[in-house]
Amino acid sequence: MGAHTTSTPAVAAFGEWGYSHLVRPPTTCLAVDDHPTVRHGLGLMFGDADDLELIGHLHNGEEVMEAIERLAPQVVIMDVRLPGIDGISAVKRIAASCPDVHTVMFSAYGDKRLLSDAIAAGARGYVMKGSPPEDLLRAIRTVVAGKPFVDPSLSPTLLMSHAGPDAPLSEREREILRLLAEGLHTEEVARQIGLSTETVKSDTKRAILKLEADTRVHAVALALRQAIIE
Repeated sequence: MGAHTTSTPAVAAFGEWGYSHLVRPPTTCLAVDDHPTVRHGLGLMFGDADDLELIGHLHNGEEVMEAIERLAPQVVIMDVRLPGIDGISAVKRIAASCPDVHTVMFSAYGDKRLLSDAIAAGARGYVMKGSPPEDLLRAIRTVVAGKPFVDPSLSPTLLMSHAGPDAPLSEREREILRLLAEGLHTEEVARQIGLSTETVKSDTKRAILKLEADTRVHAVALALRQAIIE
């Protein structure tokens, strides 16, 4: 299955006074949660967001890859605890097969290990179910813009769990640093591994944060020095 791009073309529309302006189609989202009440609440939440569209619901992680191929969402909102394949395992599958599809974990659990596992699996955002609805909508908009989002209610120690040199780099982050070490530019890395340029930039920024580097070049140097890449 090929990677799905997150960019959507703007289309022409006519305003109240008859002049044309550009309207960007809404960001499409797929929700995966086994609680009907949560799925219903998400439907109501999205009804108030003109720039976001909920295009499907799933109750388990088993069906997510088929649904992504069929519906081509830009964002998947994923519960952590699911019947069958758990949410983090499902995120790993998405990151491996559809790296341009952004995933946001939507969970009732905020412990350090779950957050760490979710980020390592490839999740771009993590939002607590008890947080205001606006936080989930903001998380979706943030990850689509290429930036990570962690629920503000989580303690600073959880946020720092991926900010130091002991934080594990994902396989994709290591591959990107390895290609950068060979002298490839971001656009060349994106073409070689089949990702969008924005995804490569986002993963590079995350690797820089994990390694506590100052720049991309510094991150590559640290990764080589620590034998993270060869």
